[in-house]
Amino acid sequence: MSEALIVALSLVLNAALPYWIVKRDLVRLDEERLARAWTEASFLSAVILFGPLSLPVHFTKTRRSLLGLGLGVGLCVAAFVAQALAVAASSFVLGVAQE
Repeated sequence: MSEALIVALSLVLNAALPYWIVKRDLVRLDEERLARAWTEASFLSAVILFGPLSLPVHFTKTRRSLLGLGLGVGLCVAAFVAQALAVAASSFVLGVAQE
């Protein structure tokens, strides 16, 4: 039963972290960059389907620069690390052995 909770947490975080990161970024964008951002439907599809891998695409698309790509890749790595730490901590608390 605990393994199912760990998998569920991982799946939720896989979509929730990129969703939160992009939504926070959208609030701070100027009109020109906001116009280049995804529509709501394509944004949700990308986040659900690709999870953190959608972050480099979003930041490159809105900034159109290597700095945007670097920011996206960095936040992608940060999202993967945060997800791994949350799953590891939950596994430890629930007593699930990790292999």
